[in-house]
Amino acid sequence: MDKVGYFRSAANQLSYSTELPVQHARRTGIIFVHAADGNRLGPHRMFVELARRFALLGYPALRFDLSGCGDSTGEVSQQGIDAEVFDVAGAVEFFTANAPLDGVVLFGISRGARVCYTAMARYRLPLKGLILLSTPVSSGKAGLKSFAGELKQYIYKLKEPSHLWKLLRGRANIARIWTTLVTAGRLADRYETQEKTVPASKAPVLFIYAGHDSIAEESSRYYAAKCRDNALPYDCRFIAEANHSFFHYKWTEQIFDLSEEWLERISEQVVKL
Repeated sequence: MDKVGYFRSAANQLSYSTELPVQHARRTGIIFVHAADGNRLGPHRMFVELARRFALLGYPALRFDLSGCGDSTGEVSQQGIDAEVFDVAGAVEFFTANAPLDGVVLFGISRGARVCYTAMARYRLPLKGLILLSTPVSSGKAGLKSFAGELKQYIYKLKEPSHLWKLLRGRANIARIWTTLVTAGRLADRYETQEKTVPASKAPVLFIYAGHDSIAEESSRYYAAKCRDNALPYDCRFIAEANHSFFHYKWTEQIFDLSEEWLERISEQVVKL
């Protein structure tokens, strides 16, 4: 059963969609958080597909547009991620107040994954877990690798006659390409240093990184260390051949399989406790 609408976050109205199980609903919901230049559909509609599949397993799912994105009101955050973290905390409050849930799992990708981790650190939230895809870390090395990786992908695309012809005819979205490259290069100073205090909430984390993501190695080491320092249970998995946004249906399949297995495992651990 689907439902769409709006909920309030500060002065903004955030657009949302839900996927609710018809029967045998679990009391753990899943909230999807998109990347900086995305919306509640997720990259190549990944969130739509995953929400439907999680609903079939009994997990109620909420997808929403961050402030200034998609159908939500407001402006896209230009300075830090505080506004987006506030949006996520509001989404958790809204979903748990309007569905029979004991808690939620935050499912984020790229900047959205960073936002989810920060929300856990700053707010006391009823979290059952976090599933974080391509969670980035800020550093000069990461910024250079991110820029080089994006540039390499565009150069590779130009080897295909259709893409080259599109560029020569002036039909390529040059502004979008430039924005992507600039954003990648600014990864060095895009985020504030993660809080060193004990997280306000604690939940197990599943990190999923792409084998062909230039920032995966450094980022995965950073977050593994953060989890160890804060006594957070975590798993870190890599999907070989995938890129940063997991832009292929077969990688979405692997993400779902890893997530399903992990969700069942942490549910069993909670029952044993």
